[in-house]
Amino acid sequence: MAQPPGDRERLAAALKQLRLRSGLSGEALGKALGWSQSKVSKLENGARGASPDDVAAWMSVTGAQIEQREELAALAESAVNRVTSWWQSHAQGIAARQGEIAEAEARSERIMNFHPLMIPTLLQTAAVARRIMELVAEVTGRTDDVPAATAARMQRQAVLYDRDKQIDFVITEASLRWRLSDDPSIMAAQADRILSMDTLPNVSVTVLPVDVTVPVLAYSGFGIFEMPDEPFAVVEALNSELIVTGERDLAIYRTAFARLQQAGVTGTEAHAILRAIALPE
Repeated sequence: MAQPPGDRERLAAALKQLRLRSGLSGEALGKALGWSQSKVSKLENGARGASPDDVAAWMSVTGAQIEQREELAALAESAVNRVTSWWQSHAQGIAARQGEIAEAEARSERIMNFHPLMIPTLLQTAAVARRIMELVAEVTGRTDDVPAATAARMQRQAVLYDRDKQIDFVITEASLRWRLSDDPSIMAAQADRILSMDTLPNVSVTVLPVDVTVPVLAYSGFGIFEMPDEPFAVVEALNSELIVTGERDLAIYRTAFARLQQAGVTGTEAHAILRAIALPE
């Protein structure tokens, strides 16, 4: 049975109708608003949530009526973020999902990643990546492409060597000590991998020691993708993802990440924690 359209879909359809009635092409509307045609297209097809400011500007240029403005402003407030179940996001397989995320990473100028109990994807060794893909497969039921998904996840790490991108990680000491395998050498190798990646000029690694005072409500992990026209954050849950595109909400995650960085340790202090795990006595 088809699902009824949600707020984002209704808003996207209404925005497209406004543009068509105004006689503007997508390119002309984008030029009038100072946006790319890509942004206009994504707002019209619901691939990206329109912020209240986006909607206000769109209505102004296309000449929306007063009653439409009130309705669409309300829709914009409720549709700015989106929850996607893992069954939706992994519908084409867990390997295909890795490719989608890689595209976002390629377009981003800065990537910020935090997780309270997991090693960030871009820093994972192959052994850790495979174990996590196995756990994802248990939830999604897509056990057929674990090897391909692991390979795709490892290929994503090429973005670390792009010096035009700034990539920042906040890792908890707990995530380094929480075993994903009965083999202690797995996490030792993982810590060593992080040490080597922290030598890259465009990569920063902050470690939150277990005895630090937590500065934010770190319920779950999140990644922030800063890209022209369409920054967003992905907040992870056990069976779904929250895609955050609203500026007000994005500001909360940017602030949280900055506070986590400030609370943690870097350089020599961070490396001491990593070496204690990589080279246990």
